[in-house]
Parts: sequence; C-alpha cells; structure tokens
Amino acid sequence: MISLRVFTHPTCATCPQAIRLAQEVAEERPDISLRIISLGSAKGREIAKAEQILTVPTVFVGERRFTGVPKRDELAAAIEAVNGER
Repeated sequence: MISLRVFTHPTCATCPQAIRLAQEVAEERPDISLRIISLGSAKGREIAKAEQILTVPTVFVGERRFTGVPKRDELAAAIEAVNGER
C-alpha cells in the first residue's frame, strides 16, 4: 500500500481542497491508504509535532512532502515514484 496522509486544521481555508484531491486520488487507486490527520485534535497535533508539520495543508506520499495543495500531476508523479520503489 502507498501511504497518502493529509494534515489539516478545521480553520484552514485550503485544506478542504487538499482533502478532496486526496480522496479523489485514493478512490481511483485501490493501492493507496489515505489518512486525514486534523490538527484540531490533541492526537493530530501530537502526530504533526512528531512529523514537524508547521503548515497546513501538508500532504505526504510515502515520505515525499508537499506543503500546501499539490497539483494533481505532481501528486500522481509522487505516487508513481513510490510505486516504482516497491
């Protein structure tokens, strides 16, 4: 499985766009494990601190980090790169 993680916050204006993009991509690819992590919860803040998340949205494809909403083609390229490593 390819890990796709989206770090968000309830007051973030662009986070819904990042979530929507990640959900669309995950629906198209059964080999993707999607996890939405909200910094609105204590557990989410704990995970974000461990990952050194300073900006939301932050999107991870495997270990590749995107700050802000990635372009669909950049996200697809990162997924293919991770897929090629497996």
